[in-house]
Amino acid sequence: MNNSVISIDLAKNSFQICALNSHHKVIFNKKVTRKKLISELQQLSPAPIIMEACYSANPWGRKLQELGFDVKLIPPYQVKPFLVGNKNDHNDAVAIAEASLRPKARFVPVKTLEQQDVQSLQRIRERLVKSRIALINQLRGLLSEYGIVVEKLPQKLKTKIPLILEDDSLSLTTIARQFSKRQSNCRYFKAIGQYKISN
Repeated sequence: MNNSVISIDLAKNSFQICALNSHHKVIFNKKVTRKKLISELQQLSPAPIIMEACYSANPWGRKLQELGFDVKLIPPYQVKPFLVGNKNDHNDAVAIAEASLRPKARFVPVKTLEQQDVQSLQRIRERLVKSRIALINQLRGLLSEYGIVVEKLPQKLKTKIPLILEDDSLSLTTIARQFSKRQSNCRYFKAIGQYKISN
């Protein structure tokens, strides 16, 4: 009997392959090793391959597309309602297949390497921005304990700190000046501009 859809539940060392027919009946559900995944898929009747859109889905999606497979990724939130029984690889693979056969199923494309680069840069930049905000708030808080108020804007703060450190009239101890200087020289103040994303 021909497969209507083949789903793969991805893991680090082993994968669960599940095949459903047009009546949504499971006709194949097997755990395979990473090395045997492609050979197992090549033995099955051709059908769309569905994977949950997770961290390892894109590289596997590209690899399978290069081999001629029709690959679709489905968001995890669409799969969860179809999980029956305990959460395990066997049931997860069935849920992925079931979710993909619903009329309102929505899929996301497999990302190219270039698209993944952009996404990675965006995530790195977001983390750096959050870290810089936390650093600025910490530095402003520390200085306020010595009676010094500085602005939130990074550029103004970056300009103001050297002036504060050189001002002997302020009630800053040597230790306070040292940690203020160290914080203002932190890589988070400098790194964000290095992660620019081209359109």
